[in-house]
Amino acid sequence: MPLIRWGAAKGRFCIRPVFDRFFAGQRGNFGIITGLAALPLIVCMGGAVDYSNALREKSMVQSAADAAVLAAAKYTGDDETERKRRADMLFNANVKDDIDVTSRDLSHQDRQFVYTAKLTYPTAFLGLMHLDELNMVVTSVSQYSDIPLDIALVLDTTGSMGDSNKMVELKKSVNLFLDQFKDMDEVQVGMVPFNNQVKLANVDMTMVATAVDCSYVPSADRSYCGPSTAGFVPGTQGVFKLGYSNSARSYVAYVYRAWSGWGDQITVQRDTNYCSDWTYKWCTKTTSTIYNRSSGNTKVSGVWSGCVIDRAQPYDTLPDAQNPSNIDTLYPRDASCTSNDLQPVQPLTSDLDRIRTAVSNMQPIGGTNVTIGVQWGMEVLTATAPMTGANADENAHKIMIVLTDGTNTINRWNGNGHDESPEVNARTKLACASAKAMKNTDATALELYTIRLIDGNETLLSECATDGAHYYSVNSASQLQAVFADIAERVKRIRIVS
Repeated sequence: MPLIRWGAAKGRFCIRPVFDRFFAGQRGNFGIITGLAALPLIVCMGGAVDYSNALREKSMVQSAADAAVLAAAKYTGDDETERKRRADMLFNANVKDDIDVTSRDLSHQDRQFVYTAKLTYPTAFLGLMHLDELNMVVTSVSQYSDIPLDIALVLDTTGSMGDSNKMVELKKSVNLFLDQFKDMDEVQVGMVPFNNQVKLANVDMTMVATAVDCSYVPSADRSYCGPSTAGFVPGTQGVFKLGYSNSARSYVAYVYRAWSGWGDQITVQRDTNYCSDWTYKWCTKTTSTIYNRSSGNTKVSGVWSGCVIDRAQPYDTLPDAQNPSNIDTLYPRDASCTSNDLQPVQPLTSDLDRIRTAVSNMQPIGGTNVTIGVQWGMEVLTATAPMTGANADENAHKIMIVLTDGTNTINRWNGNGHDESPEVNARTKLACASAKAMKNTDATALELYTIRLIDGNETLLSECATDGAHYYSVNSASQLQAVFADIAERVKRIRIVS
């Protein structure tokens, strides 16, 4: 028994190395199998690296496409080849040279610009599976805001605008500004050309007229005098033919002419014509001043084409509607315009060609009264008469752009038309505060941009604007186009939508 057990034990110990070698061989085969199985894992992990690098390049190309499509939307010209050139130039500037961009395209439809780029990324690890490249497409879309806009252009047309090419550049800039809204039907633009006055054309409303007090007219002229009689209303002339006078041995005619000075001062002159013929020819004339004094105001109604001066204070700085029962709220006529070249106020309209025509006719003349420009800018942006037309859409936003090249020199009460007037500045400051307090239907505030063209009171104009970002100081008239383009971009609210 002991021998058998020993032999069995010996046999058991002798076969052990065999089993050890076998199991060792099994482990080697497992390593080979594991190595073969790891190949797809390596390709998968390497593919993830390829894919991650491709996405990084795609992200860079997407950013470049975003920059390109914004450049296309911001371009202010009509040359579509130039628009695409600018977009491609900005795209190239934002893409590394080693990125393989195979194509680029810019398209435009309605209010959207679309920039599309295709790129190819050569793979490293995925090539082991015969996937040598990844083809990708990026698309960027820019769009204008769909918010309806009412825009009032308040433009200085004073005499100094004739210097340094200011008026020429202003006309170009406003036309380029209007070009930016040609595809936007919900945009309305109005315009307020101003010097020390503004001018109206065919406006039907109750107004105030400075009137002659007939009780101060000589008795010989009193029967012809009246608050609305031609010859006794500033800016008018009246002719009265008296017939044959035995005492004068002539046919006699009176010609009355009235005009207003600063404030409410009215002067009336009478020409007395002694004519030898019943057709009032072959006359001799004598001239005399029959009236020269400050006169009160009276209400007048009907269609008015002519100039307007500041409303009575405090309404000269407020957007309040006129109220026929309160004479201070009414707009005062001033028939003696500084110049017939002063263009009339244009109410809000979507017919931008109408605004272009008014801009082309602007001529520089007169002193500066920014207050009356801002006050009529507010009037244009309200829905009440006389400048009706404000957008009734509850989402509509009001924009006012005020441009001036000088300091306030004169209004209805103060200033000499040449030197800066602190009193007029104070009225402008109040008018700007009133404008900025105006609210849209959605309770947001009116946006007020101011542009100082070379000269002007920088402190006053910067405080007049909504904030510092809404104020522009321009040192050369040639910079106006860039300023108006920037404002157009801001009010259009160009944005990336996809």
